Order: sequence, then structure tokens, then C-alpha cells
Amino acid sequence: MTEINRKAEIAMILVTILWGANFVSGKLILGITTPLYYCSIRFIGATILLGLVYHDRFKKLDKPTLKAGLMIGVALGIGYILQTVGLNYTTASKAGFLTGLFVVLVPLIECIIKRSMPRVNELFGVMIATIGLGILSLNGSFGIGFGDAMIFLSTVSFSFSIILISRFARDHDPVVLTVIQIGVTAVLSLIFSLILEPTISLEVFDANLILLLLFAILFGTAINTVVQNWAQSKINATSASLILIIEPAFAGIFGYLLLHDPMGIKELSGSIMIIAGMLITLIFAPKESSQKTIKTDEKVVVNKI
Repeated sequence: MTEINRKAEIAMILVTILWGANFVSGKLILGITTPLYYCSIRFIGATILLGLVYHDRFKKLDKPTLKAGLMIGVALGIGYILQTVGLNYTTASKAGFLTGLFVVLVPLIECIIKRSMPRVNELFGVMIATIGLGILSLNGSFGIGFGDAMIFLSTVSFSFSIILISRFARDHDPVVLTVIQIGVTAVLSLIFSLILEPTISLEVFDANLILLLLFAILFGTAINTVVQNWAQSKINATSASLILIIEPAFAGIFGYLLLHDPMGIKELSGSIMIIAGMLITLIFAPKESSQKTIKTDEKVVVNKI
């Protein structure tokens, strides 16, 4: 392993830790403000910051790139909106593990779109992860809470955005696509917040909220995006995907330590089964399937929350 590869892997690990921590910061922010306004502020800030950094890339922006970015942005924006709303009604730990299900959903949805049979490892991974989902989310009356349902639907939307990214990013500048996606998310969040939520009083923007929002903008979206994009250009996507799998674990650790999220036998067993399903889908994939995963994963320069 070269020194640059080692640095890239370390960078990916640090980014993944920050993705996990962002579930906690998001939960804290939602204790002060509303979901859609939080989304608006977070992604408007990230759009402005990334737009300033990469403004030279937009000189050659063409209609096909704009169209592709808008399509991906709608799927990504819906995912973020549903996820943020769901986070308001569930724990940061659960949200992290449920969001990680995109690893098993992407190959399954691709098979449905292409009308082909999923591979044995993909079916087995989906089965294990689904059992884990049930253990983690089902309550005593065998119902799924509103927050968990919203998080799961957001993961489905994220999965479609990843499939669209894998389709378009080869022919368009992935950085430009990323900025457009974040911008679309900002616009959608702002529109829905103005329609559905009461106006936020400026009095709530104290020092704590401002610091949390800056963390979400910088280390939960903008800087993470840039660092992950660089790191994934230096290491293969299978390694990057395996590193990203630890994101839910860090979300669970931070949620338990900082927010006192419950972490009993039920939560631990469900979480472990979800991670096991993700690992089975990635590690035990045949060579052809692994290449397909690489093309999908290496274009994912924006993570979930």
C-alpha cells in the first residue's frame, strides 16, 4: 500500500466518523428548529461554499449535465427531506443503521429495473438486513414507527439517486453534478419549509445552534464531500464501501454516548444483522457484481446526512 493510499483510507475513515456524528448533530438541531428549515440552511450553506470552491467547473456547464444533475438532485433532495423529518421522530442510532440499508437496496432495485434476477449473495444480504430491520424497528404491536418509516423511505430514495449517479457521472463532471444535487436539495427544502412549516424566530439562533449548523454545513456536507471525492479517487470503491459501512456503527456509538439512545439486546442484534447483510452484499459478491458495485459507489460523492 502506498503512502497516498494509506492517507486516502485514513481520510475516508475520518469522513465516515463525521457522517456518523452528523446524525447526532442533526438530532440536536431538530430539538431547536424544524426539519425542513434545517435542511434549507444546511444545503444552502453547502451549495454556496462548494459553488465558490468549484465555480471554475461551471464555465462549461451544458444542458445534458444540468438535466442529469436535476434528476439526481430530486431523488437526493426527497431522500434528505424524508430523512430529516424521520430523524425528528426516531433516534440518531436507528437513523444511521436504517440509512445504511442503501448498500443492499441498490443492487436489488437495479435488478428490478433491468428485470434480472439478483445474485445469491444479494438475496441473502437483503434477507439478513430485512430481518435486522424488523428487529430494530418493529415495536411491541408489530408496527413500525413514523420516524423509522420515513428513514426507510429516504433510503429507498437515496438508492435511486445512487443508481442515477452511476448512470450519469461517467459522462459528466461529477463535481458539477454534486453541486447541482446539493443546490436542488436546498431549493426543495426551502420550498417545502415555506409551505409546510411555521416561520422560525431569529431568537432561536443562539451560539449553540449556529455552531451545530456550521458543523452540519462544513463537516456534514461540504468538506466531507470534497474529502470523500478525493479519497475515493485514490482507493478502490470496494475498500471505500467497506469503510462507509462503519458509519452506522459510529452513529450508534455517538447516539448512545451523547444522546443516551437505547442500546439493548434488541437494538444491538438488529444493528449487527443490518451490517452483516451489507457485508454479505459487498464482500461475497462475484467479480462481475463487484465491478458493478465499484461503478456505483465510486461516484457517490455525497453521503447520507
